[in-house]
Amino acid sequence: MLKELRIQLTLICSTITGLILCVICLIALQISETNINKSNRIAFENQLQTITYQLQTYQNIKTSWLAQLEASNKLIISIEDNTHPLFFKGSWTPITPRDTLIQKAHQTALEDYQFDIDTPPTSRLSISKQFFKIQGDEGEYYRVGVALIPSYKGSFSLTLLQDMSIEKASIIYTRILFITISLMGILLLSLFSYWFAGRAILPITINQQKQVQFIAAASHELKSPLAVIQSNTSVIKSHGHLDNQPFIMQIEKECKRMARLVDDLLLLATADAKTWSIRKKPVELDTLLIEMLDTFIPLANGKRQRLNLNLPEYTLPPVLCDDERILQAITILLDNALHYVQEGGTITIDLSMPSDACIIKVIDNGPGISPSHVSHIFDRFYRVDASRKDKNHYGLGLSIAKEIIHLHSGKLSFSPTPGGGCTFIIELPT
Repeated sequence: MLKELRIQLTLICSTITGLILCVICLIALQISETNINKSNRIAFENQLQTITYQLQTYQNIKTSWLAQLEASNKLIISIEDNTHPLFFKGSWTPITPRDTLIQKAHQTALEDYQFDIDTPPTSRLSISKQFFKIQGDEGEYYRVGVALIPSYKGSFSLTLLQDMSIEKASIIYTRILFITISLMGILLLSLFSYWFAGRAILPITINQQKQVQFIAAASHELKSPLAVIQSNTSVIKSHGHLDNQPFIMQIEKECKRMARLVDDLLLLATADAKTWSIRKKPVELDTLLIEMLDTFIPLANGKRQRLNLNLPEYTLPPVLCDDERILQAITILLDNALHYVQEGGTITIDLSMPSDACIIKVIDNGPGISPSHVSHIFDRFYRVDASRKDKNHYGLGLSIAKEIIHLHSGKLSFSPTPGGGCTFIIELPT
């Protein structure tokens, strides 16, 4: 499902960005073609102006200069002096015969623009010009300029044509270039979209993996007590003459374990749904810890462990928090320490209050946690003992404790105890 989602996001992103890129390229192509056409048109008009200036100034033009001008610019030049053509064969051969093109240019000028090349100019001061395009017999296009140039002996008529195939080839090359750039851009955008979509759904992928692991772990934990209950029930049914009390006690024990697990799961589900509320009130944490210590000292003595409480010598101000939830979080940390610290070990609860926070530390000198496990200790159902032989701990306690502290806008962290062991640190805002 996530793979399909990634492909869909990639297609959507690629389509939108591809369309935007295509629009930008089309606009840029239009501007580029307009500039190419404009620059060629201006160059053509300048060439006509250059020939006109030569005719007005020198009255005659060298054919070698005309040949060079024609060849370098793909021009066709026809000059008439008082309707008498200038003897010039041209320097190159167009696809359509030169005479045919010149005649078609004169005809188009007369029919479409009423510009008669054979009519003397009415003014001796101004030059009459007309620019247009014609098509040759083979479908090729020519830019045309016709002009009537007055002189003291009469007038010159100039017909100038330029083969537009080079300009057309330039435009085609530009289009191919823009299409190639667009396709490469779309390809790169698609690759980026695929990578970006993967990054975007990464949290969903991680959450889905965690959900699968959570369900698998919860199913495993629930399956164990149910199997015990089922087996004991079968024994009771099949051996009615036996003393059923031990089997019933085992069933009750497993039911309590399962009820505790379900309560923890519901608690975490409530936290995930953001419906887990806390009731804050001023709490004297030193008094809370002293009362809690009285509960755990018998347990510590039973395992020959030393349980210490370090309190500041000065009076601590009350802290705004939910005393039941904070007690629950500290109890989880202390219960873990009592469970994992060997006989003769020491567990210390340290309370301090710097200027901006209240810090509670649960310190032990037990076996500690391997660095490879540290990043996962707050994950749900995660236990250092991967075999899950311990039936009293499900790997949910630290997750619950972290949720409780988080709801208080605090922080629960871990650091190794110098010399070996674990130190869990609760930071609560004051």
